[in-house]
Amino acid sequence: MKKIVDNLHYFYLLLTLVGGGFTFYFVLLGIIEHNGKFDSMEFISSTWINSYYAKSLSLDFWTGTIAGTFFIMMEGIRLKMKRIWLYLVLTVFVAYAFGFPLFLFVRALHLKKSKL
Repeated sequence: MKKIVDNLHYFYLLLTLVGGGFTFYFVLLGIIEHNGKFDSMEFISSTWINSYYAKSLSLDFWTGTIAGTFFIMMEGIRLKMKRIWLYLVLTVFVAYAFGFPLFLFVRALHLKKSKL
């Protein structure tokens, strides 16, 4: 179990790559579908279509995003991590599925380094 905990940062890095990669892939498919243009209104409204399932997923995502954003800020401040603003910017302009696991990866490395 100790070995898993000691290498948990690799799992977070994997999630960062998968989250960023899949998000980029599906946005790219959307751009192709819209003839090479990124339609931000279509992107936002697609999460609120007339489906209770989609609304459920959207609210689930936003609730988790808000909680995770506060976690990034509070944990970053508590651990005196540098550039916590960068993870917040990445969650907005790249993808939450990229920025939050990246924060967890850097946090795990920070905690590992501080234990040495």
